[in-house]
Amino acid sequence: MDKQKTRRAPQLLGRAASAVVRLWNEEHLHRLLTGTRRFVLCALLMRANVLGGYAPFGLAMASAMMAQGAGLSALGGVVCGAMLMEDGLLGGVYVAAALIVLCVMSICTGLDVVRRPWFAPAAAAAAGTVCTFVFLPFGEELRAPVVMTFLAVQGMTFGACRVYGAALAPPREDSDWRRPVTLLAVTATVLLSVSDLSLFGLFAPARAASLLLVLGTAYLGGPAAGAAAGVAFGAVMDLGVGEGALFTCCYGLSATAAGLFREGGRGKFALCAFASGLCAAMLGTGSDLFIPMLSELTAAVLLFASLPEAVWNALRRTLLPESLIGTKTRLRLRRAAGQCATEAAQAFYELYLAMLNGAAEGRAAGDENLKVVFDRASDRVCRNCVLCAQCWQKDYVSTLAALNDVTQPMLARGRAEMQDFPYHFTARCVHLPELIRAINSALFALRERQSMRRQQEENRSLLARQYAGITDILRQLGAEVTQDVTAQPMMEKQVRRYAAAFGWIDRVCAVRDAQGRLIIELYGDGTPDILRQGEGFAAGLSALLGVGLTEPKAAQNEFGDYIELHERAPFRAVVGIGRQQRSGVSVSGDTGCWFLTDAGVACLLLADGMGSGAAAAQDSRMLAGSMERFLRAGISLTDALGAVSPALRLRSDGTRFVTLDALTLDLFTGQAESLKCGAAPSYVRTGGRWSVLAGKSLPVGLSDEKNQYQSVPLRLGHGDLFILVSDGVSDGLDDNWVLELLREHGGEGPKELAARLVTEAKGRGSDDDRTAIVMRVEKTQL
Repeated sequence: MDKQKTRRAPQLLGRAASAVVRLWNEEHLHRLLTGTRRFVLCALLMRANVLGGYAPFGLAMASAMMAQGAGLSALGGVVCGAMLMEDGLLGGVYVAAALIVLCVMSICTGLDVVRRPWFAPAAAAAAGTVCTFVFLPFGEELRAPVVMTFLAVQGMTFGACRVYGAALAPPREDSDWRRPVTLLAVTATVLLSVSDLSLFGLFAPARAASLLLVLGTAYLGGPAAGAAAGVAFGAVMDLGVGEGALFTCCYGLSATAAGLFREGGRGKFALCAFASGLCAAMLGTGSDLFIPMLSELTAAVLLFASLPEAVWNALRRTLLPESLIGTKTRLRLRRAAGQCATEAAQAFYELYLAMLNGAAEGRAAGDENLKVVFDRASDRVCRNCVLCAQCWQKDYVSTLAALNDVTQPMLARGRAEMQDFPYHFTARCVHLPELIRAINSALFALRERQSMRRQQEENRSLLARQYAGITDILRQLGAEVTQDVTAQPMMEKQVRRYAAAFGWIDRVCAVRDAQGRLIIELYGDGTPDILRQGEGFAAGLSALLGVGLTEPKAAQNEFGDYIELHERAPFRAVVGIGRQQRSGVSVSGDTGCWFLTDAGVACLLLADGMGSGAAAAQDSRMLAGSMERFLRAGISLTDALGAVSPALRLRSDGTRFVTLDALTLDLFTGQAESLKCGAAPSYVRTGGRWSVLAGKSLPVGLSDEKNQYQSVPLRLGHGDLFILVSDGVSDGLDDNWVLELLREHGGEGPKELAARLVTEAKGRGSDDDRTAIVMRVEKTQL
């Protein structure tokens, strides 16, 4: 018999639970509970008297509810609250005001103006003004303080109704920070309505609860949020007692001082809150509120310290927004950043055009004819000659013809000589040797000016090219910044439930970027435990979501410390590098490296400076380092090189150069891009077949053309190989041994193959620095 009862107990419990769930899902029950909540809220707020007996908060809440179609329950609450007021006439006046608002809402139903956020507050303030106007005194008693108090009450009605409407409305977005603020405002006025209830006149539970909420806000949101909440709650309580600003000082100082120590734990936080609150309470030692304030401060601090951490974590997750700025604000900031980048790009483009125009004007100015040479020589020699008038006035045509005959042989030889002049000129000119020396001096000065001008034009053109490269980069960054991300709320719930088994997580953010790749961020006290789990956490979450994820990594932003996981690419790159410097040289002029960007792009760089030694190594490291920074920022190969190459040419003054061999591989799609600038050929194995990839572009630092570097698109898949070598391994002229070695490749790893290439190349060609980079593409497993 006992066994049968034991078996029936779970069944009865299940049936009871099902009945409760069905009852809870009944629409009528929800309507009843919602109406009751509205009724009680309006009735309570009618008890909140401020500024000498006014009760604006009940009317404001009723008006906000009427704007959302809850007229009867709100009006019933106002009537009930008015009946509980000590001044029955004042209660009747506010009931009349609520009836006026209800009539206005009913008449304006269906109009667009009703949905405006200012309509209900304006109706409440107008109705309150009309109905409470009768309480103003007449004659000499109607003074400025009375009028200012009356107007302040109407403004308070408008503001409270506006805040209540925002609190009752559904949140615009998950991260809308206005919702917790408006809910706290509603809580403050509700507590004000019951703040007159006390125990033996020494302890008011409502004020103690207000201080507890202030401390909780400071603990969860920091000193700034705590100070704002403390001033707001304190001002509300001071309105209720109608005496000074004692509660404002106490609450504000407690929250501000304690918020500064919230990182030190709840014990230190509570101790600091009590000490600072006690100091503020000393301002009211002569007031009747001094003893009640001390008892309320002590009770609030003790209750705060005794509540478990789980309660505060739950409040943090429920009340605080997911981030300090909403989704719309983030989008506006991103669009603004993109617009700034675009505007900056346009500015650099205009500088580029201006410098090109300046270079063109400089070339035009540099095309001086030789007339200036003969003019300067004649001014120097012929001006004081006795035959000046004869040569340059009477026989002007024959003199110019003689000098014109000198031009061609003088330019061909680089200087003028006696035999270049015709006989009739040499027979007449009495200062011919001096004239020849003056012509050669002016010609030399002209050549020097032209050489300097050409150098200036080249530097100006290089700077213009660099401005053009920066323009392309800024335009690309502007386009990337403005790309939207897509939130994944269902995944966020799954991640939150999964991560709860590893530690407490306050906030989860799961989004897909513009390329559709998943990014997950986790905030909370449990992140160190997740980091310790590492690959195990990522493997379990990957299986749950059906998406391969990388290991969690620690990061930090303006919201604090967090961990992030990225969607794992379907491919991975296994890279090996082999190096040997030239014999007799301690420093290699080659710089080879590879890295993986945050966007899942594998980048291979091989730069070879001219010659060997420290100078060549410095040039190659400069080029490879600059390219790496741009590629890590998501800039394409050609745009990055367009910004770097002019700087290298200016740095070397055109006397040195660097070859560059670069490859980028998107590990999500397999799309690759190869860029070669004077580099040795690369060797590619796709589909089991080897091919040679050669480039025709000049090395970096030689060409001054903007678009002379062209990349080659490729597609790589599982098992494919890509090999970069410097000219010390193969210059492309005699590379049969390289192809034969690669075809006989027996499955060594990339590191072993790179070392073998470098070793076998010794003694086969020129004695130069030898570097080989081998990359194998492999398929990853979920």
